[in-house]
Amino acid sequence: MGRTERIADIEFAALADGNGLAAVPAACALAVVDHSRLRRECLRLALGQHNAHWRVSDFGTTDEFLRSIGVGLAVDLVLIGAATAEHVDLAQIEAIRDALPDVPLVVVAESGNPHRARQILTAGARGFLPTSLSLKVLTGAVNLVLAGEVYVPSSLLDGAARRQTGRNGEDRPAEPWSELTRRQRDVLGLISQGKSNKLIADALAMSESTVKAHVKQIIKRLHVSNRTQAALLATGHGPFPPPAINGAHAGSGMIAK
Repeated sequence: MGRTERIADIEFAALADGNGLAAVPAACALAVVDHSRLRRECLRLALGQHNAHWRVSDFGTTDEFLRSIGVGLAVDLVLIGAATAEHVDLAQIEAIRDALPDVPLVVVAESGNPHRARQILTAGARGFLPTSLSLKVLTGAVNLVLAGEVYVPSSLLDGAARRQTGRNGEDRPAEPWSELTRRQRDVLGLISQGKSNKLIADALAMSESTVKAHVKQIIKRLHVSNRTQAALLATGHGPFPPPAINGAHAGSGMIAK
């Protein structure tokens, strides 16, 4: 199992080769897009001070950013800032994803509406970073996304994990899981707990190629587009507890890619 480092109340898998995550390049180009000059300048300064090898540029609008991309600006990660999750324009995310399909995008905003935060992730963001995070945790999350993972705060997962109830208080049936095999449920349980394919393979004593095949079938049978959406669906419509591994449950505060 991969080594972990404890940062505040979030467990981050170590960003190093051989621990389930790709190593983050020393030099990275980041772009901050936020109509608030104060927020984007604060983020630019904070990120630049966190890592002297990060080159951080900032833009007031998506159009301004995309024009810079059009004339040759190269970026490794895009960070969209907003006052609240409701102020994040999903079309803005989609426009950047269309222009830069291989570049990860994260959102920094107040997270008073967990449903809206999940919509942002479904639209293509690789991370949602609430403004309640400390700077240390925020930069750790950025490192995580640069390493190829998806970051979701534990508070968002905790809210989504509560069982849905009907008007009369009865539990709603978890119908989406009816087509999954027991083994696929085990895999999905670990996906929703933030495990990469490699860690799932180690935990369930199967090959990584078998895990990939299960993930493909899970995505197909749940009628979602990717594993992140499958994990969000699982945590939002439980119960989907992580499988017991050697008498203990696997756990994490992130959704992996």
